[in-house]
Order: sequence, then C-alpha cells, then structure tokens
Amino acid sequence: MQRVVSDSDVIIHLAKLNALNLIKELYACAHIPRYVELEMVRYQYDEVGIIEDAVRHDVLKVYETENSKARNIAGKYGIHLGEAHVKWLAEELHAEIFLSNERKVRIAAKVEGFFAVGTIGIILRSMNQGCLTKKRCG
Repeated sequence: MQRVVSDSDVIIHLAKLNALNLIKELYACAHIPRYVELEMVRYQYDEVGIIEDAVRHDVLKVYETENSKARNIAGKYGIHLGEAHVKWLAEELHAEIFLSNERKVRIAAKVEGFFAVGTIGIILRSMNQGCLTKKRCG
C-alpha cells in the first residue's frame, strides 16, 4: 500500500460528503501533521466530529512535525504553513501520494516527486475501483 499524506482541504471535502472512508478503502489511511488536525478542529467546521472519529479509527494518523522546518518550506514554495507541515511530513515518511486541492501545493508536490491527488481524483479512483458506485452515491 502506498504511503499517503493529506492537507486539510481534501479531508474537509470528503467529510462534507460523508466519504472519509474512501481514504481507508483506497490507501488504508492518510498521515497528517498535528498542525493540520488542530487547524481543522480550531476552525470548527461542521464536520469536526467526523474528522475526530476518523482520527480515532486510524483513517487519519496524526504526527508531530517541526514548525521551524515547515516555515522554511512555506517560504521556499510560497505555500500556507499547514501545507508546509504536510510537505515536511511527506518527506519524513517517504510518502508517495500527496492529497491536496490547492494548485500551488500540487505543483510543489509534483516538483518534489510526489503524486498529487485532489478530492475529484479520489472520487474518480473510488468509482473506478468499485469503492463508490452510483447506487451508493444516490
């Protein structure tokens, strides 16, 4: 199974669709920095309970990351600090897949050798692999 890291936007979108289980079905889990977890909880999205449940059930695995290294990455690529924490974690874990919907982040991830996937990509792959069907969607 490929190692996957995720930014908050993909997690929030999948949670809004009540489809975080697709991460488990496709990738077993997604690794996220504590910074990203706290960011999602701090802004009190309606889906906080779904996200916290995904952490409890290891759909999302949370890691501590270094703020100073993330700041350097953010400056280098001109990306948000949370996204830089994800990039740092991706490097540390030798991840293959980087989940993000942000164009600038996806470009930076691809330049660094990661395969970048967004919410639409996850939905399409889920349909192609039979994890998500028209019947299940509607």
